[in-house]
Amino acid sequence: MRPDPGRVLQGVAVNLLTNVMQEIRTPFGLQTVGTAGSLAMMTAEEFDRAADRLVSENRAVRAILNDGLSLVSGDTAAAVSAAIATPAAPDFRVSSLLAENDALRGGLIALHAGVEQVATPEAHAMDERIWAELIESTRRREFTNRLI
Repeated sequence: MRPDPGRVLQGVAVNLLTNVMQEIRTPFGLQTVGTAGSLAMMTAEEFDRAADRLVSENRAVRAILNDGLSLVSGDTAAAVSAAIATPAAPDFRVSSLLAENDALRGGLIALHAGVEQVATPEAHAMDERIWAELIESTRRREFTNRLI
């Protein structure tokens, strides 16, 4: 037998929200069980998509950093270069992909702050591109099941 964590968590969530919830008699108990069920459902969804989301995001941020490096100089360029030099995750473990993501996002923050200080059409376009990726990054994290 190979338990599928996503399905197990979904099963726990459904059981909590449909069977256990109706047995609870106090407002605090209802809130606690409802929250636990919702968190289990969200964790199941994140378990399924996390690696794909991080691979996509790391690819997008790395491309932005490469394209934006020529627009900045000094310490900002050094921070962006350091982020670009971050090696790709050696495997598809979420912890490895997240470490890469954290380093790349540090460079993105530096690049974003840098291009906001440059008054050229190219810098303005890069600023817009960064904002578009930040919006897309937020969209990737939305949950389909909004139970809370």
